[in-house]
Amino acid sequence: MDSDTPPTNARRSETTAQPRNWLQPFLLLSLQQWHSHGYELMQRLALFGFESIDPGSVYRTLRQLERDGLVSSDWDTTGSNGPARRVYSLTDSGETYLQTWASALRGYQSMLDSFFQSYPTDASDRRRDT
Repeated sequence: MDSDTPPTNARRSETTAQPRNWLQPFLLLSLQQWHSHGYELMQRLALFGFESIDPGSVYRTLRQLERDGLVSSDWDTTGSNGPARRVYSLTDSGETYLQTWASALRGYQSMLDSFFQSYPTDASDRRRDT
């Protein structure tokens, strides 16, 4: 296959363009603002545009962040309506890691801005080289 020929893989057209590890900075940012339990974090993620998020992915990411020392958790047993909930908090290391993510995302934002300045918004503006 010629290196200039785009792949014909049908999966390529179904790409959601939402990298899985982008969950980390959004969770860390949410926790920077307030202590939260998993369900509440998923609601906040939806506000950021994570519309159909797998709860298992959120909890796995939170547990990994905790293993890495970026978040901590404690059981909240004060709720009288239901079971205890694990409440997550950002650690000092998590704050530092969030700053690193923010810097990287600013770089991505610059790249994306350049991309969309070059990408035509009107389908009739697109040139096809056939």
